[in-house]
Amino acid sequence: MPATRRQYEVVSVSLPRELVRRANAVIPKARRSRVITHMLTSFLGSVERKQMERAYETYYSQRSGRDAKEERDLLADWKLADDEAWAILEKDDPNGRRKAR
Repeated sequence: MPATRRQYEVVSVSLPRELVRRANAVIPKARRSRVITHMLTSFLGSVERKQMERAYETYYSQRSGRDAKEERDLLADWKLADDEAWAILEKDDPNGRRKAR
C-alpha cells in the first residue's frame, strides 16, 4: 500500500536574530525544518490541551450537585470492576501473555 504524500507549504517567518543564531549553532542545517515542525506541533498540541482543560473546567463548574453525586456514585460502582481488571492485567507478563501456573 503506497504511503500517502504529505502536502507542505513554504512559510516565511521573521525571528529575532539572536534566536536564529542560537538555533543555527545547535541544530544541523539538514534537520532544522524537522526540528521546527516538531516544536510547532508540540506547541500547538499544548495549546489544544490547555483549551480542552479550560472547557472541562467550565463544564464541571456549571454542573449541578445532583449530577456530580450521580457521577461519583457511578465511579464508586465501577471501582470494584476496575480493581479486578487491574489485578488481571498485573498477572500478565509484559509480552501480553499470561504467566504459567
